[in-house]
Amino acid sequence: MESTSMVMPFDLGQAFTAKQNHMLTGLGLMPNFTNHPTAKGDATEDRWINMLSEFLPRRYGVGKVFAIDSKGNQSQQIDVAVYDQQYSPLFFEQSGLHFVPVESIYAVFEAKPELDKGYVEYARDKVASVRALHRTSVGIRHAGGTYAPQDPATKPILGGILATGSAWTDIQGEAARTALLQGDERDRLDFAIAVQHGAVERVGDELFYAVPDQQLIWFAMQLFKRLSTLGTVLALDLNSYGRHMEDVPAARLE
Repeated sequence: MESTSMVMPFDLGQAFTAKQNHMLTGLGLMPNFTNHPTAKGDATEDRWINMLSEFLPRRYGVGKVFAIDSKGNQSQQIDVAVYDQQYSPLFFEQSGLHFVPVESIYAVFEAKPELDKGYVEYARDKVASVRALHRTSVGIRHAGGTYAPQDPATKPILGGILATGSAWTDIQGEAARTALLQGDERDRLDFAIAVQHGAVERVGDELFYAVPDQQLIWFAMQLFKRLSTLGTVLALDLNSYGRHMEDVPAARLE
């Protein structure tokens, strides 16, 4: 019997445009994206958090954090962090601030109103404060045995800057390129986006740019691709964190 089912067309280009427009609305920007979009206002940290939370799979948490390590150090406050919320314990909260083990961090971003040399350098300092923390790793049991601890160097923490506009008229110009190519494994930025002007991904010492007028959806997809290549986060050493409990007086129950 001949099947009557038919494959129906799906316009991916139109779908991506609609998705970007939805994301722009979430950032508080005009959804009809053109070469010279008009912003209703600068995207805030909370709007970036909400937009990325909606785009990324639920295994990723997104929020404002301080990263901490097992040696008792903490990073500067991070505007937008992408962290694991599926396998990682030890999320501390105090007065609305979240403290997340550095092993659980995938990516960190600084949110600013625009891209310029000063803001890029400031974002690099923020990223460096996270990457400087000590990361532990232990083996993971599975049905056939135990996976060996992973080298933290194989799971680099991504960093970037999120902005609405740009002080550089040409994001691909020499001034922008020079600023965005500064830094090494300690403090380099992997991503930079100015929603009104363009988006950039750094891979090694090369810069790759978004397709014109599609920079927001391009950035989100490139970020997800990089996150996917990282796999799961490091299995943190709970003993390294737990030893600090020896210094804490036991609570008395009255």
